Amino acid sequence: MPDEQVAATRRRTSYRLHVLSWRLAFLAGVLIALTQVLSANHVIGHLASVIVVVPLVAVFCGSLFLVLVTGAIQAAHFSVNPLGRGAVRRQVRFSRMLLVDLVTLPWNPNARRH
Repeated sequence: MPDEQVAATRRRTSYRLHVLSWRLAFLAGVLIALTQVLSANHVIGHLASVIVVVPLVAVFCGSLFLVLVTGAIQAAHFSVNPLGRGAVRRQVRFSRMLLVDLVTLPWNPNARRH
């Protein structure tokens, strides 16, 4: 496999991991908030809240770490192979692409978009 194909595969993989890390961070944050609301309204007990929240905080922190790492990889890629003419245009285009992919990118890496 030529070096260019390997690099393209790595970029796609790091981008997919970046999107999935954002999704996981959002999901963990929402579940933490939901657990706190349920605990404040005495729907679940304090111990149950702690048992649920502690692993979710670990998942949230791990996801944010992955977002930072994969974001740095993407930034390095786009500095070499820019999407537009200038830093602001590149960032705007990447941000739009990321927001669309947060919703449309399939969870399964082998699945196709509709």
